[in-house]
Amino acid sequence: MEKELEGKSLDQLIEVACQELGCIPEDLELEILEFSSSSGLLGIPGKKIRIKARIKTDKVLSERANRALMFLKELLNYADFKIDVKANILKDKMQVEILLSGEDIKYLIQNGAEPLTALEFLTNKVVARALGVGPKIVLKLEGIDIEKEKKLVNAVRRAIEKIKTNKEPQIIKISSQREQRIVVNIVKQEENIDYKIEGEGKQKKVILNWKE
Repeated sequence: MEKELEGKSLDQLIEVACQELGCIPEDLELEILEFSSSSGLLGIPGKKIRIKARIKTDKVLSERANRALMFLKELLNYADFKIDVKANILKDKMQVEILLSGEDIKYLIQNGAEPLTALEFLTNKVVARALGVGPKIVLKLEGIDIEKEKKLVNAVRRAIEKIKTNKEPQIIKISSQREQRIVVNIVKQEENIDYKIEGEGKQKKVILNWKE
């Protein structure tokens, strides 16, 4: 998203930068790398200007956010999913965050959130095809911490493997009804693993046992 150019006129270099980057002068951020003058042929003074031109961060992120929103709204509408989308520009991280909400986000968190991961990958591909490779677009679900839930799923699966190996009970700490459902749904798929829930609030836990 940036070009290094050299010439004799700053106006000319700006024009070239706009053509190559596909923008207008107001969207450019310029860095003067070299500015010098010398006596040229027959004593006529000459200039040498070298600049680095890039599109402003706000412009880059907003364009990618708009393109991602357009794609997602069209796709979700076509799939008849009741999911709302809105974009957040994260300048400090140089990212676009798309927040998804609505009753049908439940379909995106099945199988360890594989549908959400695939949708994020597809969104980045579509935007890159339209605007070129650039800042990443991250999809997040409102009220759900996918990374935390992935760690919980992995912890439960490790605990199950330990029980199968040494038959000793394993404890999984949980902090919400949703986390409890995640643990219970995984355990129910195991014929020889039983569970019981103890405690309240932050002390709540699921105890996994080998079932004889």
